[in-house]
Amino acid sequence: MNDLNRQQKIAATHMEGPMLVLAGAGSGKTRVVTCRIAHLLEVGVPSSEILALTFTNKAADEMRVRIKRMADQYVLTSTFHSIGARILRESISAIGYRNDFAIYDENDSLQLLKNCLAAMGYKNEKGLLKSLRAAISNAKNDLLSPNDLSKDFRTRTDQLLKDVFVTYQEKLKEYNALDFDDLLYLTVKLFRESKETLEHYQKRWSFILIDEYQDTNAAQYFMTKLLVEKHNNIFVVGDPDQSIYSWRGANIQNILEFEKDYENAQVITLEQNYRSTSNILEAANGLIQHNEERYEKKLWSDLGAGEKIGVYIAENERQEALFVVEELVRKTREEHLPLRECVIFYRTNSQSRTFEDALLKYQIPYVIYGGLSFYQRREIKDILSLLRMVVSDSDFLAFARTINLPKRGIGQATLVKLRDAAESSSLPILTLVKKLLSRETEVVKLTKKVEEGITDYLYTLRTLKDMLSDDKPLEEIIQAAIENSNYERVLREDPETHEDRKSNLEALINKAAEWSGERETPTLVAFLEELSLKSSLDDQPAYDSVRMMTLHNGKGLEFALTFIVGMEEDLFPHINSKDSPEALEEERRLCYVGMTRAKQLLYLTASTYRFMWGISKVMCPSRFLKEIPQHFLTSFSEEDLVEEEDWAEETGFKAGTTVFHKDFGKGIIKKSYKTSLGLSYDVEFLESNSTRSLVGKYAKFKVCIE
Repeated sequence: MNDLNRQQKIAATHMEGPMLVLAGAGSGKTRVVTCRIAHLLEVGVPSSEILALTFTNKAADEMRVRIKRMADQYVLTSTFHSIGARILRESISAIGYRNDFAIYDENDSLQLLKNCLAAMGYKNEKGLLKSLRAAISNAKNDLLSPNDLSKDFRTRTDQLLKDVFVTYQEKLKEYNALDFDDLLYLTVKLFRESKETLEHYQKRWSFILIDEYQDTNAAQYFMTKLLVEKHNNIFVVGDPDQSIYSWRGANIQNILEFEKDYENAQVITLEQNYRSTSNILEAANGLIQHNEERYEKKLWSDLGAGEKIGVYIAENERQEALFVVEELVRKTREEHLPLRECVIFYRTNSQSRTFEDALLKYQIPYVIYGGLSFYQRREIKDILSLLRMVVSDSDFLAFARTINLPKRGIGQATLVKLRDAAESSSLPILTLVKKLLSRETEVVKLTKKVEEGITDYLYTLRTLKDMLSDDKPLEEIIQAAIENSNYERVLREDPETHEDRKSNLEALINKAAEWSGERETPTLVAFLEELSLKSSLDDQPAYDSVRMMTLHNGKGLEFALTFIVGMEEDLFPHINSKDSPEALEEERRLCYVGMTRAKQLLYLTASTYRFMWGISKVMCPSRFLKEIPQHFLTSFSEEDLVEEEDWAEETGFKAGTTVFHKDFGKGIIKKSYKTSLGLSYDVEFLESNSTRSLVGKYAKFKVCIE
């Protein structure tokens, strides 16, 4: 207790009644929770009457170890799902289930749902299975039964969801199994339907503590609300400004309305930050004050002002990546920082590629958290494998990986027969299948469906080989590989990851365009070889490595040197938040979370131009850069951020840039100038051999890659 500040001590010594602890980033909230538990034990509360809930097994384990060290007693610290499993294992018979139930993992759940669809006469088309699985999961987390879904049916898919939800739940019960979401969904159902059971658990746990309360969904909210009804001793710790998981079902209103839900609740605000310097905290405070859905608080630190936040506006994403890596090298040497104290945060996984390239160039080890290295991601390996088949007739591993992308009905048994036949006849795999189709050999019997599938596959390869023979640009060949193989169908099998994986393929196209531009004679063989070497380097383990991750994966972590990259409109804030004030506020909270991970040094970077599907697009700066009080920032780029009112308008295209206009075709910018309508251009169009004056914001030029 002697190590706690005044506000922390008030929270830790709180005894009875509801309390909300608004714990800002780096304010020592875990210490407060564990100290309060130790205090309860010290004043005589039995350890068996205390329950602490959090969201990850790691956090629960850490809390348990701390309490044991402080008070030498065992207290039940658990995740919500684990406590649900414990309750159901003891008492589920009250709602008609057997308590020796199995718990299905995600693959088991998907397989059962697939069987349900088949039994109902539906095919798993275009990612239907995963869409339905996600919808059922969301419904359970919102405590909605199949009957509740009938209220707003709009489409055939809505009706199908209700029907399959009913069948799925019936089958789970028939198989004496629960899925992961049932651990919360059925616990609430149990409490609502069995008053005797609820009273038993209310009596068992008279003090309940919840960490990260801003991340609770409807099922977690009602489960705990029912549990604390008898004693009303609920102690929650959280921060609305760090609520960034609405896409997982988290409801920020749970924490914002705590005082309405629990009469006479006390609220304590922890504002002293023990992690970051004052400049970083003041800048983060200035940003988050633009949100309306929040409790007012202001983080402060006595760790000194520290360096101002560096801002760098690059010409393009490659220049951005080089700045980040060069600054990282400089600062780690100057400040004697280990690489593991450095992080590069981005909004989406597809942004990692240019930074990986720059780190590889400087031979700096790195690890990617919450995702594979760019060159190891499934969709990248799929398309690179298809390209390997364009330059090799005998790469069976690449053949086996790509022949069913999309599905062509060629099973594992057929693949084994083809592999064995190719080996025994000493023929490349493509030569063998061509002979089988032309009836020159019949060493393997193929069904009509398999023949049609192989014919379709060979046609795709022949198209790409023709493009290669015609010396088409590498980026065009890769784009054709994605389009001609119908790989979009593969991406749509998982709606949740579709956009991310599509962005990764876009990044591969951009990589090919850049790589080709740096070489006199770019070839597909050389490109594939270089990427395979990079992949093997990615696999080398290195403990002292730069960390790379999305901002969502950074929650709860801290770093001495932090870079937040890609701070541009439609990227961060993400384009999906454009038309939703609530989603935009969550994007701002995500930026706040990223900034408050930084202990000493923080950099915010952006790019003026960014490749989107092989075409350079003019980007506008993130509004977040302008919302941060400017006196906490220092510019590392030529442009002064304060004077940039509209990036696209002020920067525009330079004279000599080759652009494409949808009506007039390819042209060259001869002159740019300001008019009352904004930045305008004189453009010499090549096809018509004429010069036109056009207003930039209406012309919507695209930069041509020479």
